[in-house]
Amino acid sequence: MEKIQMIRVLIADDHNLFRDGIKSLFEGESKIQIIGEAEDGRSLVKKYFELNPDIVVADISMPNKSGPEAAITILNRDKNAKIIFLSQHTEDNYVYEVLKCNAYGLIGKNIVKNELIMAINAVHKGERYFVGRTEEQLKAILYRYNSIRKQKDDIVLDSLTTRENEVLMLIGEGFSREKIADELKIAVRTFDTHRLRIMSKLAIHKQPELIKFAIDLKLKKEKEYENSQSFNEN
Repeated sequence: MEKIQMIRVLIADDHNLFRDGIKSLFEGESKIQIIGEAEDGRSLVKKYFELNPDIVVADISMPNKSGPEAAITILNRDKNAKIIFLSQHTEDNYVYEVLKCNAYGLIGKNIVKNELIMAINAVHKGERYFVGRTEEQLKAILYRYNSIRKQKDDIVLDSLTTRENEVLMLIGEGFSREKIADELKIAVRTFDTHRLRIMSKLAIHKQPELIKFAIDLKLKKEKEYENSQSFNEN
């Protein structure tokens, strides 16, 4: 007799009653097994790497790391992680937050059993599951919100000169001031001048804040590129 392949699910929500409700939906299901629970984003990350589930079903809003923040932490270490978010809100801006962190789905908290099971089965097969939205609609949402964010960033970054943008990008790479000066073939004192001008234009007052801004900008560009490639492959 062929052994049934179980889909191992980790659930995460900061409300015990809601987790109990989710578990009750799977009673009698022969192919889905709840292997663990997490009460916040931090414990979700910990439990994920302890239990190695096939699917995560998580609340989008949790303390000690939101759902998307936990997803980013998990996906940075395991790009094959499959995460479905539950939310009271499923408007386009919430869909965008889920797409942006490269999770697989978003469904409302007023779910019925069949819909959640359909979502888990679809995501387990590598498909996205966003209630009422086609792949084309998801692409349109991602494009629209990325464009809005880019316009906001461009307003700030357009105030920088070409050289200042080059300096900012190299700061984001984690290079030292000496390495950046050597890379751009400028004096270290010239680099210091560029750095001070960048900080002034960006209203940044401390060196660590500038480094964080530059790294975040680099990571955001990389994530946008990965998301665009992911959709193109599909």
